[in-house]
Amino acid sequence: MPESQGMSVSTSPKKAGVDVSAMAGSLVHEIKNPLSVINLNAQLLQEEWKDADTPKEQRALKRFATMAAEVQRVEQIIETFLRFTERHELSLEVRNLNEMLEDLGESAAAEAERSGVQFRLGLLPALESFSFDIGLLRQVFLNLVQNACQAMSAGGGELILKTDRAERDGIEYAVGEVIDTGPGIESDKLERIFELYYSTRNRGSGYGLAISKRIVEEHGGFIEVQSEVGKGSQFSVYLPLEGKDK
Repeated sequence: MPESQGMSVSTSPKKAGVDVSAMAGSLVHEIKNPLSVINLNAQLLQEEWKDADTPKEQRALKRFATMAAEVQRVEQIIETFLRFTERHELSLEVRNLNEMLEDLGESAAAEAERSGVQFRLGLLPALESFSFDIGLLRQVFLNLVQNACQAMSAGGGELILKTDRAERDGIEYAVGEVIDTGPGIESDKLERIFELYYSTRNRGSGYGLAISKRIVEEHGGFIEVQSEVGKGSQFSVYLPLEGKDK
């Protein structure tokens, strides 16, 4: 994936004066209660009409089933949103990003290679250890790796895990990169891929990239993505080497 071509998007966070996440979380909790009542009553109506005989009664029973299914779908969306708005308590340890990505590559390579995806590592030997939550960041990179493999599942390709060092606005960052040779992402979709519930796949949850962005920002970092249709995509995770105090 050529770095000088294609479209790029950055998730650098913007400062906000209001804790919108806390407000949204409170609102969602209030919405859950009436939804639970609606769901319960829809299920009770289904039970009462389970012996429906006439076409009119059977149509009513179908509508009750549709109501219950849609309420359950809304409840699942709300649960996802609540997980998204929750702040993670980072368990910071001095760890090595190279070692984490090498271990991740080894565990994911076997399954990916069965789909024709070849793994390659390009780790910066001199990259020093720094403080980060290894469980949460492993989740971030695993999501990026799985997305890349799914993008290349039809025709195979190459997936590269790289590390580097970079300076932005006087801050030194460790950079973890996930690069694929898949179909790439169209510019109109690229601008939205970090939005909650937005997915470029038909059965995608639209949760993985949004929560990955959140986790990286909680570490004081950001994600950049470059993509070119027909050539592939590159996700670069920037993590401050001095860590982030919580």
